[in-house]
Amino acid sequence: MAQTSLISAILEHQDALASVAEFLRILAGICWTLNYFSMLWTTRKDKIPSTGIFPLCNDIAWEFIYAFVYPTASAHWQGGVRVWFMVHCIVIVTIIKYAHNEWDYFPLIQRNLYLVYGLVTVGFAFGQYSFACEVGPALGFFYGGVLCQTLASLGPVAQILSRNSTRGASLLTWFLRAVATFGGFIKLTIYYLTGNAAGPWIESPMCRFYIGLTLVLDLVYPICYYIIRRQELADPQAEQRRKAKLGKRA
Repeated sequence: MAQTSLISAILEHQDALASVAEFLRILAGICWTLNYFSMLWTTRKDKIPSTGIFPLCNDIAWEFIYAFVYPTASAHWQGGVRVWFMVHCIVIVTIIKYAHNEWDYFPLIQRNLYLVYGLVTVGFAFGQYSFACEVGPALGFFYGGVLCQTLASLGPVAQILSRNSTRGASLLTWFLRAVATFGGFIKLTIYYLTGNAAGPWIESPMCRFYIGLTLVLDLVYPICYYIIRRQELADPQAEQRRKAKLGKRA
C-alpha cells in the first residue's frame, strides 16, 4: 500500500521532480568546477599540492576517456566533462610546480614529478578505457565516476592526516565537493525513482556502500581539519617553522 502511494506521488509530481533533478545537475556541475578552481587557488597559496596524485590523475583519465573517446556516454553533461578536463590540466601543471615541496624524503620522485604524474594518469586512462570496453561506456562512465568520487573524498582525508597540517587543505574545496556530492546523490535518486536511472542505484549493495562511504568521508574531513587547525593554533611556532621551510623551497 505504501509503495503504491509512493509510486502515485512520484507520477503525480514527475515534472516537478524532473525540474529539481535538472537544477541539481547544474548545481553539481558548477560546484565541481568551482571545486577545481579552489584546489588551484589553495595550491598556489600554500605552495603545496591541494590534492593527491591518485585522485587528480584518475579524474583526468576519466574525463579524457568520456570527453573524447566515449563522448556519448557523458552527453547529458553537455560538454561539462570537457570543461573539467581542461580545468584539471591547469590544476595538474600547477600542482606539479609545487609538488617538490612534498617529496623531500623521496628524491627520486621529487626529480621526476612530470614523469610520475604522467605515468599514473596514463595508467588510470588505460584502466578506465579497459573497464568501458568490459561493461560498456554507459556503465563505465557511471562506475568510473564512482571511483573518481570515492578517491576525491578519500584523498583529502588521507592527505590532511598524513601531513598533520592544514596547509594545502581547504574547507571551501570541501564544501563545494560536499554540495556537488550530496546534490548529485539526490539527483540520481530522483532519476531512479522516476525510472530514468543511468545505472544501478540504491537497489545495488555496491552503490549503497559507495554512498555511505563517500558521505562518511565528507563528514570526517571538516572534523579532521578542525582538530588539526586547533593543534596548529596551540603551537603557532611550529606552523611558522613549517611555512618558513616551504618558503625556502618554493
